[in-house]
Amino acid sequence: MTSEKLFVEPGIRLSAREWTRGLSASGRVALVSESGAWRRFGSGVEKSLKRAGFKVHRHLLPSGEAAKSWDAVAELIGSMLAAGLGRDCAIVALGGGSVTDAAGFAASIYQRGIPWVTVPTTLLGQLDSGLGGKTGINMAGGKNLAGTFHRPRAVVCDPDVLRTLPARERVSGLGEALKYGLVFEPALWSLIAGRWDELMAGDPVLTARVVERSAAWKRKIVDSDEHETKGPRELLNFGHTLGHALESAAGLGVLRHGEAVIWGMRAALRLSHRCSGLKASFASEADRFLSTLPVPLPRRIEPRRLLELARRDKKARGGRARFVLLRAPGKPVTAFVSDREILKAVREIL
Repeated sequence: MTSEKLFVEPGIRLSAREWTRGLSASGRVALVSESGAWRRFGSGVEKSLKRAGFKVHRHLLPSGEAAKSWDAVAELIGSMLAAGLGRDCAIVALGGGSVTDAAGFAASIYQRGIPWVTVPTTLLGQLDSGLGGKTGINMAGGKNLAGTFHRPRAVVCDPDVLRTLPARERVSGLGEALKYGLVFEPALWSLIAGRWDELMAGDPVLTARVVERSAAWKRKIVDSDEHETKGPRELLNFGHTLGHALESAAGLGVLRHGEAVIWGMRAALRLSHRCSGLKASFASEADRFLSTLPVPLPRRIEPRRLLELARRDKKARGGRARFVLLRAPGKPVTAFVSDREILKAVREIL
């Protein structure tokens, strides 16, 4: 499948005619959101879709991680069926990563698959989670354990929606952007680390630059390994093995995704030094910066619980945890890591 079209422009969410060309043969779309995103942006996007000639069926998912459940997706599908939407309709997902994960999953299974577009309203969604077509829901055993690969037709990144983004959401998004810098483009790491205060203040030009660079890397990697079978796409999981474990152990929704990834990257830097040859000087320098970021850490998390969850990670093989590590900035590798090393790294960061 070809890359999703990427639109990064102030006000672009209100120009639906540009990003919906050829989207729905019937002229019908389900506009899927949640209460917070809908309150801020829903009316404008709905009006824009109607001006573009679409008949709109509105559906609100639960907020946060509660959107990513069988029940929430079943309710969405039921509402679309009740509205008479057929295989010639489409979904427009408006919201953060939970909305796009759940709505994209619904699009992938609704009447064996329909097109969809995502309009991410968080920085994390614009530069990472809204691209690439990984959709999914959470299960009792952890995050994203049921899902599909179903790429959107377009990703609509409007910098204007980030103006009032809460600080924690901004940190979460920048955490993922730092991952792209460490794994693929050291200059991006330097840009973000060096101009952190400006990015946290919401500098629109600088933020758009970070979004474009991160999104370009995401699309390049996904194009080379769309279904994560050849290896390159796995590299996007730097910091995620223990990050996902920490999210699950803390209780879904307690930590923002990018916050958990920041903790996961701190552990991965230690493992990279000890297991794949990353220079101690760089590992220490990068960890010092990450340690200054305003990221909460839930207490009373048992390290062995994180180890257990890491063994269930999608990259694990035969019950052995496998990590994305660094040989040097911009030079990632994958490696099995011993339980002893994992526990040592976890105890150092907790």
